[in-house]
Amino acid sequence: MSRRRGPAGDLPAGYRPLALLADGRRLETWDAWDEARGTRCVVKLLRADRRDDPRVRQAVLLEGHLATTLAHPHLVRGYDVLDDPPAVVLETLRGATLSALVDEEPLGLADAAELGCQLASVLGFLHRHDWLHLDLKPDNVVVDHGKAVLLDLSLAGRPGAGRPGAGTRGYLAPEQATGRGLSPATDVWGLGMTLIDALARTAPYGDEATWDSRRRWPLVHRRMPRSPAGMEAVPEQVREVLAACVSLDPASRPLLAQVRTVLEPLRSPAPAVDDVVPTLAPRR
Repeated sequence: MSRRRGPAGDLPAGYRPLALLADGRRLETWDAWDEARGTRCVVKLLRADRRDDPRVRQAVLLEGHLATTLAHPHLVRGYDVLDDPPAVVLETLRGATLSALVDEEPLGLADAAELGCQLASVLGFLHRHDWLHLDLKPDNVVVDHGKAVLLDLSLAGRPGAGRPGAGTRGYLAPEQATGRGLSPATDVWGLGMTLIDALARTAPYGDEATWDSRRRWPLVHRRMPRSPAGMEAVPEQVREVLAACVSLDPASRPLLAQVRTVLEPLRSPAPAVDDVVPTLAPRR
């Protein structure tokens, strides 16, 4: 069945469409002009053919609530959340996604350490507010002049149980496959996968990794884990902490503070006000 996209005029009043950025199963993402603020913005609009689905509608409104109430230097900022039609209005970010940068060239150790510390900072902030991101991956990180910003709170949820299989193929943790036992360790998995990808341009469990979601333990993986090529020059303590981040057992994964302790000494030289003027430079 073909999907029906709403017209550009379907954007909420006060937002003028400039370009369609993405057309997904649930959302249309628009580059738009905010008439009230006099600036460009991003509008994530619930598709017209999904607005009668209360679960999807609630997920969009929750994302909007989180984006507009949780403020952190490394978290995308929300301007507004609208109910009719359901939409989230976000800041327009400059820079490039981490995945686009890594496609050109893997990050050096100092840049990867800087990135890891920034992401650990924002994940810790979410966890202290009892939220999990649950979809950390290079596509959901934008880097601009040294500042990494985490995007997309559409899968964010509370610790505990969640929808089985929610996450991104190749990046979701084993417990996400079953939807049981979600915890801060689940985001530590995403952090480890993202940093390994940034350093080695590969994933330790394969780019198309999936997990058996049937009710049995241990979970069965489609492909045997492998050591990513390109990690040989990385210091042993970094390899060890990243390997621990992607341990199949959540209890064996390090805390964010432990990851940061390993990465901190390796960061690029920083100015006096740390994390406000970060030094991670986008590669061109």
